[in-house]
Formats: sequence, C-alpha cells, structure tokens
Amino acid sequence: MKCLFIQVRFYLKPGCRNDFYQRFRDNNIREMSLSEEGNIDYEIYLPQDSANDICIMEKWESIQAQEKHMQTLHYAILAELKSKYVRKVEFKKYWLTDFDSAEVEDISLR
Repeated sequence: MKCLFIQVRFYLKPGCRNDFYQRFRDNNIREMSLSEEGNIDYEIYLPQDSANDICIMEKWESIQAQEKHMQTLHYAILAELKSKYVRKVEFKKYWLTDFDSAEVEDISLR
C-alpha cells in the first residue's frame, strides 16, 4: 500500500497553544478530516519539546485526496485559526510505500 504522509508543525504565538487547540477541537477539524474520502489517518499532537507548538500527522490515499481536503470548510476554518494563532508552519511530505517496511521517500523538497 502506498500513501501520502504529511507532518505539520505549527509554531504558535507564545501562550496561544491552549486556545488554538480548543478551537481546533470545538470545530471538529480532526473528525471532519477523518470523514473525508481518501483520508487514512489524522492525528494532532502536543509535542513535549515545546509549550507553544502543535503537530498534525496526516495519511492520505493520494495527493488528489489531500488537495481536495484543502478545499473543505474545515480546512478554511483551520486557515483562519492559523492566521490568528500561528507564527510559522513547517510541512514535511513523504510517500510511504509499505507500512511494514522502512522504505520512505521524502517529497517535501519537490
């Protein structure tokens, strides 16, 4: 199985993580993303190395499914939250060709 894996790190403005996280949850962004066709997984993490960051890990069946995700209302709400709370975003994209093997292709620089 081949899937698109996206790792996103939001560098939030100091002291904003709880507000961002609560609004993310209140708007059901994770649940709405999980319900989309082509979504395999969508998780949000509070990294232990920073009190101001949030990470999202996404798995999609295809680039097209992920691009369609970017046209949804909940993605627009996330963009609104980012404009209010986020100072920087870091994306990394990979193709996972088999969950049982270590073969990973970094496509973030393409």
